Amino acid sequence: MSPLGVLSFFGAALSIAGFIRRPAKRVRSLLQLALSLFSWAMLWFSTASSFATVGMTNLPKHMIGHVIVMFLVPIGLIASGTARSWWWVLDVTLRRRLLRWWNIERKVRVPRFFINPLSAALVLNGVMVASHLPSIFDASMEHQWAMDYLMEPAFLFSGLLFFHFLIVSPPRTNKVGIRLQLLMVISTMLEMLVMAMALSIFSNSSWYSVMQPMTGMSNMNMAGMSMPATTLLEAFHQQQLAAGVLWVCGDFWAVPCLILIMRRLSNRNGGSLFNALNRGTEKFSGFSS
Repeated sequence: MSPLGVLSFFGAALSIAGFIRRPAKRVRSLLQLALSLFSWAMLWFSTASSFATVGMTNLPKHMIGHVIVMFLVPIGLIASGTARSWWWVLDVTLRRRLLRWWNIERKVRVPRFFINPLSAALVLNGVMVASHLPSIFDASMEHQWAMDYLMEPAFLFSGLLFFHFLIVSPPRTNKVGIRLQLLMVISTMLEMLVMAMALSIFSNSSWYSVMQPMTGMSNMNMAGMSMPATTLLEAFHQQQLAAGVLWVCGDFWAVPCLILIMRRLSNRNGGSLFNALNRGTEKFSGFSS
């Protein structure tokens, strides 16, 4: 089983244990547990199930799995407050001691230039672009260890870093500026759109050599003879479908995030989105004049 497959079982067990030891089991806590378990189940599905195995020979399913790991799973884990729920597994005294050390006494901290919204957006988009470069993609598909220990963990942790600045779970509040949140979402949507277009309408052949033999090449072809035209066309068709998955899935996470950001903008301006937009227009008009 892949490392993320093992992590999904371990994380789900900790989430259940944290819920059991939690003193006040409210409806919200139960919903958070359900969302956390769903997220862990989706992580296992996309990295360790038979679907993940088929994805190694089917580019559209491979793309679906990566979208789940990079977007769906991080959103679910953060929105459910999964990491915070794990503290309940510990004894009260130990929990307080560790929290004090983590928040106050800890000496080693990640530099702020890395843990900030812009860096998170650059990391996520950099991982997404680099992983789909033909040389890197082919190498990771040819070596299972690269997929299990490098590519898939990079997708997960870059997604967690990115959505940490967009999604919150009470009592944590979002302190990132609205403009930064919009920049993160819109720039990532644009990058996914450009990548999808590059894979489909801006290409006339398959990018990835590892996917070509897996669509019907015979042993003789794999030994070095030219591939049948139908096999090349099937490989390119799979690439176009994968581009469609990347394009469409961008809306599934981005549109809800944009709605959430608009609600935050409205709440920060007296509950009226119209007033907020009007103030922004007035500022822009004053600047341009």
